[in-house]
Amino acid sequence: MRIAALIALVVLAGCQTTAPAPTVPSVVRVPVQTFVPLPAELTRDCEDVPKQSNTYGEAVRLANARKAAADECTSRMRQIRNLQPEAKP
Repeated sequence: MRIAALIALVVLAGCQTTAPAPTVPSVVRVPVQTFVPLPAELTRDCEDVPKQSNTYGEAVRLANARKAAADECTSRMRQIRNLQPEAKP
């Protein structure tokens, strides 16, 4: 029985007469996301308003100054977002 299996294996191993044709690789186009360089004026740090004293008037001034700084920083972030191209799905 083992001899018959060995003979069958040898006979079947020699059945293939030609090698399979190799597959030719195809060119695949992959979209690459590009980034827009940002102007230095838009990437500067947000302003930090220092505290000058411990009075109620200073607290109001500091709150108003920090609100103005936050508004200016938000405006710059909007400008940065507007510079970026639209995402294409």
